Amino acid sequence: MPHVVREDGSLNDAAIALLHAVSSVDAELIRAARIRPSRSNWLRVPWYRYHRGGAITVGRTIWFTRLWWQRDGRGDGSPASTWYWLLLLAHEVGHLPQAKRYGLNIVGKARYVAAFAWQYGSRAVLLKKDVHDGANLEREAELGRWVLMHLLGPQAAVHPMVAAVAADDLQAVKEWCKIQERVIVKAQVAYRERFLFR
Repeated sequence: MPHVVREDGSLNDAAIALLHAVSSVDAELIRAARIRPSRSNWLRVPWYRYHRGGAITVGRTIWFTRLWWQRDGRGDGSPASTWYWLLLLAHEVGHLPQAKRYGLNIVGKARYVAAFAWQYGSRAVLLKKDVHDGANLEREAELGRWVLMHLLGPQAAVHPMVAAVAADDLQAVKEWCKIQERVIVKAQVAYRERFLFR
């Protein structure tokens, strides 16, 4: 089991605090989310190849592919694996407010999945590059990951914040986020201006 995920599928408190800070997603929305292996849903989605890995958010559940749970993949609890989990989670939690907007019941979930299919399909038909990453819903969700990468830099796996999240040191994460608050806000504004308002 990865350090950031508890036995019940919830995220640890330190991860919630960091993800909230970088993504601006409501902490209670992140707290309510459950992380599950794709083998736990009847469609086994997402269908990414093993070595690529990936995740999909539907409602309040974030489904991670097998790579993320295997000891020879991203499930070994190492600092590098913890960093990769945080990176993908920083993006996936960005989908939680979107899912809430569409509705968390079965009809809302179907509308949400259809909206993604429409955006990807439209981009593909129009021969636009970045069929997946260029979709508006994906760009909106990417804010948290972009900010996290900006903050922790190229040596992120050995950054004290990654260790603090792995140890569920909520106090250390809160203090660091408070110190970095202006930098975080500046990075969020820069991302929105560059990728969302065009």
